[in-house]
Amino acid sequence: MTGSFSFRIPYQRLTGIAGLLFIFILWYVQGVSAKSAGNHLDLGLFNQRINAKAKVFVTTDGTVSAQKVFSAAFQPNFQPLPKRYFASSRATYWYLMDIRAVDLPDTGKWYVCFSYYDQITLYYQSGDSLATRTAGMFTRNNSEGVNDLSDIPFTHDELIDGRYLYAQIKHSSRKKLIVDPYYTSENSIQFYKEYSSRKFFLNQIPFYLFTGGVLLMFFYFIGFYFIYSDRLFIYYSLYLLALILYIGARAAFIQEEFRMALPHAIHIYNDVMQVFVNIFYLKFAQQVLNAKTDFPKLNIAIRYALTLLITIVAFQFAILVFKPFSAAGPFIIEFQRYFMIVFSLASYVYIIRHYKKKVVLYLVGGSLFYLSGALLALYLWEIKYMMLGTSIEVFIFSLILGYRTKLVEQEKKSIEAEMTQVKLTALKAQMNPHFIFNSLNSIRAYVISNETKKASDYLNKFARLIRLILYYSSRDFILLKEELETLRLYIELEQMRYRDDFGFELKISPAVDIGKCLVPPLILQPYVENAIGHGLAPKTGEKKLWLEIAKKDHSVVFAIRDNGVGRRFSKKVNHIKDQKHESMAMELTRKRINLAGENLSADNKIEIIDIEESGQSLGTEVRFKLPIQTT
Repeated sequence: MTGSFSFRIPYQRLTGIAGLLFIFILWYVQGVSAKSAGNHLDLGLFNQRINAKAKVFVTTDGTVSAQKVFSAAFQPNFQPLPKRYFASSRATYWYLMDIRAVDLPDTGKWYVCFSYYDQITLYYQSGDSLATRTAGMFTRNNSEGVNDLSDIPFTHDELIDGRYLYAQIKHSSRKKLIVDPYYTSENSIQFYKEYSSRKFFLNQIPFYLFTGGVLLMFFYFIGFYFIYSDRLFIYYSLYLLALILYIGARAAFIQEEFRMALPHAIHIYNDVMQVFVNIFYLKFAQQVLNAKTDFPKLNIAIRYALTLLITIVAFQFAILVFKPFSAAGPFIIEFQRYFMIVFSLASYVYIIRHYKKKVVLYLVGGSLFYLSGALLALYLWEIKYMMLGTSIEVFIFSLILGYRTKLVEQEKKSIEAEMTQVKLTALKAQMNPHFIFNSLNSIRAYVISNETKKASDYLNKFARLIRLILYYSSRDFILLKEELETLRLYIELEQMRYRDDFGFELKISPAVDIGKCLVPPLILQPYVENAIGHGLAPKTGEKKLWLEIAKKDHSVVFAIRDNGVGRRFSKKVNHIKDQKHESMAMELTRKRINLAGENLSADNKIEIIDIEESGQSLGTEVRFKLPIQTT
């Protein structure tokens, strides 16, 4: 497939609306930036953040008691934190924090701030005994005074032995780095509830730009779907929406609101949205590749992959409802990630080896940018790499859709030109002008509704029917097999015109050899046309047409039956219509049957039967005989 990727965008209004939405998002970002007025202030006491320089002891032994951990003899077991150390669902992490090691002022209330772990228990001195405060994403009841599910208050009077704090950490929900906590003052906590720092705001800008840009593309291509009715556009739009809900929703202000409202569900949400991104990506890729035709084996593999991903989504919801603290969720998601990496790479190799159209290479190229960004984000623990890879991918995929749009417009013009040529040929073949007019209108209706594939199929069948009619009209007799082939093509066109409104059944007696039996050309078509147009078309409900061919003595008997409205009702409905062509066609056919069957008695040549029951019409049947003639 060749062609330039440059194309005109004729939908400025749609783009303008999406542009206004994007401007609104940027305006909102400016509003958020106004809260960062602290940039111009001397933060002084407000900006106090002191690393705890904690040591950690890791154990998988559930019998280790708190009293043993707190003893002076046990302290050599605590070691400094490694730089990159991920939490294990099977382990318990004990923190030892020495306040004297950081020279923390001994006035007022302080907070020790942890990362967002599932369960956090802080041990402190309360009189002559030890007490605890609890926090965490999966802790059902955080202690009073805890801020943001992870910041636990304390005072110097609560230090163990006048200098220590101990904390127990458990984390099983998702992959998480074990990091050093820090201390901050009560003033800082209150300050940052109202203001954001310049650094914090700058870190959020990529999320706002990504969300705004992808949202713009979403509205643009969802508009294309309503214009072209092409499933490719809806799958791509859903893919963009899933990206917004997965990556864009990681902006801090969204995460904070979500985390406080549904702390147990936030990880499930992120995991499920990640799976939905992959589901809609595979559906989009399936359409771009035309996988069912061009890559049949890959199409089967994609269907199995989609089934697996949908099953994973169901499992995640089941875990959320029945066992929200289960470690199975992270395992399933990790499996899904590595499965998609392996599946994607294998698919790209297969596509490169078997591709027929160069446009699919753009799909591979864009997908590799996304995959590279996702891998960097996974191993460097930085989502911005994924945003960068995704942005490049979205740009490349948009070029593919632009190219697809260009091809659709070119195909429409080609169909229109071919329709004009076919119309001239049909008129030369002296076909029913009403049938020509109706057929061309049906093709045009498909084009207008952007069903170009159906329009093309209809036009190809229509052109083939005309060629057969021109070819057979110059012959006195043709094989019954050829007659039936032409008739079936005609009926298929009528079924397409009526949007599969009626069924057709053909029964041929074994005694009739259609490969040797000769009949006058197009001898059946006028009666079939009459049955469809006057019997089935006015009817509501189930509609069906039958054609039976049998042998009787030295004749072939044809029976054309419909379950339509019957002749009496049809005459009432159609009395104002111009019946000139239909009457002429039926009269000519009757004369041809008489000439072909001149050795048969007149009474047995053509018979029209009204099928009735209790005065109600059940349809019409036309019977006629032709003498057997063979090659």
